[in-house]
Amino acid sequence: MKKSYQTLITRLPYSKDYDPQPIIEASELVDERSLIFISIPIHTESPNNGGVLIKALEDAGLFLVAKICWYRDRHIVTSKRRLTNTWEPLGIFSRSKDYIINRDAPAKQKKGFQHRDTAFDEDEYLTCLGDHWAVRNDRSDRRFLPQTVVLNCAQLADLQPGDMVYDPYSNLGVKKATDAFGWKYKAGDLTVSGRSKAKKKPSSKVTPEKK
Repeated sequence: MKKSYQTLITRLPYSKDYDPQPIIEASELVDERSLIFISIPIHTESPNNGGVLIKALEDAGLFLVAKICWYRDRHIVTSKRRLTNTWEPLGIFSRSKDYIINRDAPAKQKKGFQHRDTAFDEDEYLTCLGDHWAVRNDRSDRRFLPQTVVLNCAQLADLQPGDMVYDPYSNLGVKKATDAFGWKYKAGDLTVSGRSKAKKKPSSKVTPEKK
């Protein structure tokens, strides 16, 4: 029997194109009425890839709850051939029309999990309301999903201490945020191609002895 997680939060690896099928399969591990959050990096040669993938996931059976634009004060993608981006689309999906969303959770968030001191800034969190989320530059690796974005997603999904977050693409930003606020974290093993990270088998080739 497949295990159900309370929510799925991930940031896809940087790529021009994505196969929606592995994402659909990963979403089947999440409770039917839960929310699924997928942040999609914009490729310099395919700036509308976020919209293309979101449409493909809808066509495959997921229900689009909302499309968020999150951004920070420094560019995410750099290119000499076109303007740079400071924003990234994040699709919020559910497997069912009867999804559960806690719209009041952001206003109730307290600083830290069980009064633990964290680097999270409550004033910054309040900028993550509506469809546009402003995130302060934190000098972290640009491949990581910012803690503020993860926290906002988790609160909208009404996660409780001890609930499990599933991250099929193993984004370190998601793991750091869940560790800070008391949610359990389960990493997946999907790569940008949607395939599992297979371990290399030892070579069976025999090297001839030197004379």
